[in-house]
Amino acid sequence: MRAGTTEASAPHSFVDGVRLGRGPLLRVANPADLSTVAEVPTAEPADFQRAVRAARRAFDGWSRTPAAERASLVLGFLSALEARRERLADTVVAETGALLSSARTLQVAGAIEQARAAVRIHASLPEEEHNPVPLDGLVAGGRVAASVLSWEPLGVVAAMPAYNVPLFLALWKVVPALLTGNTVVLRPSPLAPLAVLAAGEAAEEAGLPPGVLNVLAEEGTAGAVLMTTAPEVDAVSFTGSSAVGAAIAAQAAPTHKRLMLELGGKSAGVYLPDAVDGAADGIAVVMRAMAGQGCVLQTRVLVPQESKRRVLRDAADRVAALRLGDPRDPATDVGPLISDAQVRRCEDHVAAALAHGGRVVAGGRARPDLGGHFFEPTVVDLDDTANPLAQEETFGPVVSVIGYRDLDHAVELANDTVYGLSGAVFGAADRALAVARRIRSGAVLVNGGYFGPFASSGGWRHSGRSRERGREGIRAYQQVKHLTAVSR
Repeated sequence: MRAGTTEASAPHSFVDGVRLGRGPLLRVANPADLSTVAEVPTAEPADFQRAVRAARRAFDGWSRTPAAERASLVLGFLSALEARRERLADTVVAETGALLSSARTLQVAGAIEQARAAVRIHASLPEEEHNPVPLDGLVAGGRVAASVLSWEPLGVVAAMPAYNVPLFLALWKVVPALLTGNTVVLRPSPLAPLAVLAAGEAAEEAGLPPGVLNVLAEEGTAGAVLMTTAPEVDAVSFTGSSAVGAAIAAQAAPTHKRLMLELGGKSAGVYLPDAVDGAADGIAVVMRAMAGQGCVLQTRVLVPQESKRRVLRDAADRVAALRLGDPRDPATDVGPLISDAQVRRCEDHVAAALAHGGRVVAGGRARPDLGGHFFEPTVVDLDDTANPLAQEETFGPVVSVIGYRDLDHAVELANDTVYGLSGAVFGAADRALAVARRIRSGAVLVNGGYFGPFASSGGWRHSGRSRERGREGIRAYQQVKHLTAVSR
C-alpha cells in the first residue's frame, strides 16, 4: 500500500456488492523507478466462482430493468469515476508508466468521455426491428402478421482488459455490456490493476445492484481460466496477446461462449511518395504512445525504396532527440515499459533482426541506468518483411523501416503478416484511399483518420474477432431473437 493510503481507501476486489480483502497481496510496481505503488489483496478462485454466480443471479433483474434506467445508472457510474479523475490519472502513471499528459487525456478523461458517448449510441439503437417477409407468404394456414428481430443481452460477460490503457479498455467492455442488460465479471491485468479496481468503488457509489459488476484482482491465472470455462459465463471479452487469445478460445469452446477478442498487431504505416517527409515524425509518434506498447501502432513503416535512406537519416535524428525518462516530467517523451520481461522482449527482437540482416540506425539498448524498465527508442533498417522483426509483435519502442518498389509492392508488404488489426496510409487522399482499401485489416486510417467512439475497430485473422466502439461494439454484447406472429 502506498504511503498515506488508508485501509478504507486501498484498492479492493468487489463481489456481489461486497469488498474482498483476504487473499495474498499482489505487489504493484512503478515501472519508472521500481518502487511499490500498492499491495492489493487478491481474490482466490473461490471468489471468482462467487462472482460468476452473483452475476448469474443478478442477470434476470438487470436484463429486465428498462433500458433508460440502466443508462441512468451507468451514467452515475461514469460520474463517480469522473469525480476520481485526478487520482485515476496519477494511478495510471504510477502503475503503467504512461506519460502524465496521456494519462489525463486519453487514458482517463478520454475513456470516460467515450464511454458516455456509448450511452448515446445505445439510446439510438432500436431494441426491436421489423423484419420484412413476402406479403403472399402463407404459413400453416394463416398469414404472417408480424416478423420482428429482437436484440437481447447475452448473459454474464467475463471482461479482461490489457495493461497498457487499462481503464479505457475496461470501460469499452463494461459499459456496452451493462447498457445492453448483461452482468459483468471484470478482471484487470495483474500488471496494472489499480485504476480498474476503482470501477468497483464507482459502481458501489453509483448504486449499481449487487452482482451486476464484479471486479476481482489476481496475480496468477486461475481466476481467468475459471471465467473462460465456467458454464454460467456466456461471453468473454479480452484484450491482449494473440497467444493468450488462442488459449481463451480453446477454453471457451466447450461451452460455446461468444468471444470478443482484440489481440496482437503488427500494423503497417504506408507513406506514399508525396507524404514521405512525414515518416520520421510518424515514427516518433509510435515511440511516444505508451512507449510503443500499443497493438494498433504502426511499427512497420513502408516508404519508397528511393527515399528510404533519407527517411532512416531523418528518423535517427528525430528519435535521438526524444527524451527517455520520468513519465511525470513534462519534458519526457518516452516512458518505461511495463516490466523487465518486456524489456528483454525488445532486446531479443532487436537481436533477431540483426541476426537476419537488419541494421540498427537509432537506439537498440536497454537503459537500466535510468532506474526502471527503460528501452531506447529504436529504429531498424530491414530489407524485407521476411525478417522476424517485421513479423512478430514487439510491444515496445521498436520500429522497422522497409522500402517498397511501387504501390502494388507496398500493399503486398503491408499484407505480409498473420495479423490484421490496424494500419495507416499517408498521401493524397484519392491514392491513399485506394491503397487503404487493399490492406487486409480491421481498420485503416488515412492521413490520421478518425479514432473515436462512433467508429468501431477490431481485428482480422490473428488479431482477433468482433468489434469494439461504435454501433458494432454495442451490438457485440447482444444476440438476435426472431419473433414471428401468424394471423389465423
